[in-house]
Amino acid sequence: MNTNLVAIILALTLPLTATANPGEYKGDHDHYRAKKIERLDKELSLTDDQKSRLETLFKQSGEKFKALREETQSQMQTILTPEQYTTLQEMKQRRHEQWHAKQQKKQHEHNQEKSDTTQP
Repeated sequence: MNTNLVAIILALTLPLTATANPGEYKGDHDHYRAKKIERLDKELSLTDDQKSRLETLFKQSGEKFKALREETQSQMQTILTPEQYTTLQEMKQRRHEQWHAKQQKKQHEHNQEKSDTTQP
């Protein structure tokens, strides 16, 4: 039963931690939002009003998501025993480290490909 509970909790929270950490732009959500709007503008030819409204929408969504994530973590802490919560935090840390290593590998491969194509 406990194993199933932890598995369910991880299945629900790990996607949240992955989206909460945008990687290269960690902590710079304004830059991430601007890039997202830039991509949408390129594909959809947005008006200035649409860009402004999307910026507001994305900012509000981010704030709501952050509040939901914090509430979820708080509730999990009351549901799990201290030992389970500590184990969960360790599991999340390991997953983050694996994700980070994978991102670094991808970046290294991308840089290698760029340098291979620019050399004569």
